[in-house]
Amino acid sequence: MSKNDRDRPGQLTALTFDFWGTLYQNAYAHDERVYMLHELLERHNRSRSEDEVTEAYHHAGSVWDRVWREEQRSISIARWLDEIMDYLDVGLPDDVKARFGQEIEEVYLGGELPRPVPGAVEVVPELANRYRLGLISDTGLTPGRVLRQLMERDGLLSSFDALTFSDELGVAKPDPEPFLRTLDQLGARPEQAAHIGDLPETDLQGARQVGMKAVLFLGVSEREDGRELADAVFDDYAELTNLLERLE
Repeated sequence: MSKNDRDRPGQLTALTFDFWGTLYQNAYAHDERVYMLHELLERHNRSRSEDEVTEAYHHAGSVWDRVWREEQRSISIARWLDEIMDYLDVGLPDDVKARFGQEIEEVYLGGELPRPVPGAVEVVPELANRYRLGLISDTGLTPGRVLRQLMERDGLLSSFDALTFSDELGVAKPDPEPFLRTLDQLGARPEQAAHIGDLPETDLQGARQVGMKAVLFLGVSEREDGRELADAVFDDYAELTNLLERLE
């Protein structure tokens, strides 16, 4: 692509991707993390029933979801664990909680790991030859430092010029800041970029409100209700290159 092409209005020079449900398959470690909590409490003579621990886990999850949706940010692992301990009326030393919080965050570094969406490992490096690529991810219990390791394992990390994680930035989608911060790192104006994601309320709305094109991926989450917000829609990575050419 020539410099003149890059400066032409409407010409895409940058792409940003969501992580979960777009670049990677959605993954859930509910049972494993509940088991880890149960074992922690038993080791420290604070034993609770499995039902009680599960209820506390769901309570902390509801707090995370409320803060994410209402305040557009991710709560820290320390806040998440405090919500659980307060719910169970349990006290543990700070150093114990800190070590355990790290174990919770790193669940996906052992055992069965999350996998990229089919086709992503092949298509994304090809796209990196034509566009500058960024990642904009709202993180839950798995922080950006762990997601980077998953991407490096799968050979995807080197394709990205900018990585924005809500636990590091302190702000989540659809707030404009993650999008604008990433575009600034990519050296692209909003009208030169498209964001690819699976959630209408965060990915598509966030992209559109800063002036980016919004591309809906249906291959994992199947959020058909997002079609009216999308500039383009696809459900297979084999379609993405041609779709982006048509979008320009």
